[in-house]
Amino acid sequence: MSLDATLDDDVLSLTLDRPERYNAIDPELRDLLVDAFDTAAERGARAIVLRGNGRGFCAGADLKADASEYYGIEVEQHMAQSTYRLARAVINCRVPVVAAVHGACAGIGLTLALGADLCIAADSARFVGAFIQRSLVPDGAAARLLPRIIGYSRAREFLLLGQTIDAEEALSLRMVSKVVPEGDLETAAAAAARDFLALPTVAIGYTKQLLNRSFELDLESFLFEERMIQAMLSTTADKAEGLAAFREQRPAHFEGR
Repeated sequence: MSLDATLDDDVLSLTLDRPERYNAIDPELRDLLVDAFDTAAERGARAIVLRGNGRGFCAGADLKADASEYYGIEVEQHMAQSTYRLARAVINCRVPVVAAVHGACAGIGLTLALGADLCIAADSARFVGAFIQRSLVPDGAAARLLPRIIGYSRAREFLLLGQTIDAEEALSLRMVSKVVPEGDLETAAAAAARDFLALPTVAIGYTKQLLNRSFELDLESFLFEERMIQAMLSTTADKAEGLAAFREQRPAHFEGR
């Protein structure tokens, strides 16, 4: 199995497990990841930690895994069922995702890291924008995510020149929330996941939805979506607990429902 998935104390640990291929995403691993992200909430997960086994996080798509050659419209149709399914799954996941990145992070691996809600990097991490060196445009929504995170000018330079950003620069650009020694990466990611466990999971999922939609909707449409979500959240147990904790001047104890 190319994905090690373990649910423990409401944290779903997902480990890309193709170390001999630098965890490059082949069709089997892609489908396993999509299913894991899409079903995490139903499985009882309230946080996800995503990591890679071996010397790096993810080298991108495994270009040797599919012997077929695609041309023209076939490329679009293939990507709609492959790369884009995975991009949507991680970005729209209803459960908060913590990416723990070490070594190389390239191609669709960038989307997995940037699409996570928190990205914690080991000091060995390298974020590689090599699409242009394959005569390709960035895919998996990388060119959508990067300008929103690091700014348009730096994103343009990074992608047009096919640059590599090391961990310290990634921190200065806010691509990652923290840089730690590689030996401390697991501990730091687990601590971040525990922080999410103390929060109302359903409200986190809808906050992610609003953030993702914030660049797309006009003001009136956005405000309408906001109030519809608030109306729905008013029926949840965590909303009742949040109000009770406020009134009673005590810490809230959310259960993710």
